[in-house]
Amino acid sequence: SSGINAEWPLRPGSKVGGFVYLSAIDVSKYLPSVAELYTVLKSTMLAYSTSGSIVQPVRSQLNLPNSAGRFITMPAVVAHLDLMGLKVVSAIPGNTKLNLPTHLGSIQLYRLTGELVCQMDAGEITAKRTAAASAVATKVLANPNSTTLAILGSGVQARSHIEALTELYNFEEIRIWSRTNSRAVELVEELGGCTPATACSDIKEACRGADIICTVTGSHEPLLFNDHVKPGAHINVVGASSPTTREISDDLMLSGNLTLVCDCALAVVVESGDVVQTGAKVNCEIGELLSTGFSRTEEGVTLYKNLGLACQDIACGNLAYQNYLKTLGS
Repeated sequence: SSGINAEWPLRPGSKVGGFVYLSAIDVSKYLPSVAELYTVLKSTMLAYSTSGSIVQPVRSQLNLPNSAGRFITMPAVVAHLDLMGLKVVSAIPGNTKLNLPTHLGSIQLYRLTGELVCQMDAGEITAKRTAAASAVATKVLANPNSTTLAILGSGVQARSHIEALTELYNFEEIRIWSRTNSRAVELVEELGGCTPATACSDIKEACRGADIICTVTGSHEPLLFNDHVKPGAHINVVGASSPTTREISDDLMLSGNLTLVCDCALAVVVESGDVVQTGAKVNCEIGELLSTGFSRTEEGVTLYKNLGLACQDIACGNLAYQNYLKTLGS
């Protein structure tokens, strides 16, 4: 259907008042592979930190009254793509009781003239771009010969991080920990034996000797400690995205052996509880290292704080939109 009198709810690929609407099903169809997202995010993060072609503020977060929920807005101008955009996300922990996702959102793409060209569901883009961004950082910071991956968490981001990182590394072992052990077991079964995977009941067991660790939990308190992490390991910290939530202990965040890298230096000092509550010093943005390179040491631990950027959502959303447009000419 087309025009402003389109039927609601909108059908996949509906055009409304001059812009295209892409549903969650559409986005799943048109969003490219994690490998392709990796390439686009690498260039986007480099541009964010070095070129000046991307302008975005720290995200705005409204706390919902009488709730632990948050309403989040993330605008950005991505001039090298001739686009502006806005991501709107709600994070409602109580949705689990209603059998709804805890995170729901949408992304809008605008030309630099201000014309809205596309609105799309944000769910799969958030899942895949977050993991692809971690993969970009991991490629820069981690031991290239990494063989063991530890995943703390068992939700959407656990799955997407396994997908993204197994594109880069031939892991000999993947260990998964979850507060609910049955969910870790379920995820191991989903992996189907293509990579040896184990469900661990203890975090220390999961992380013992791991080359790469990903924390993708909803934890409010630290769960990864310095003695869990071997010298030379790399950590992607994803789950704690507000100043009141934590995944990493003080002793690890403040370790003299730690190199702390982020996606956005302006955001991490106000949005990341792991940084805000410890006063840990951020060494640099990952985009800077994509320009200069990074010399890792055998003993040094690297940590990438992945908050997620609006420019990443816009760049990935544009891929889905452009792939949709290609179908119109076929």
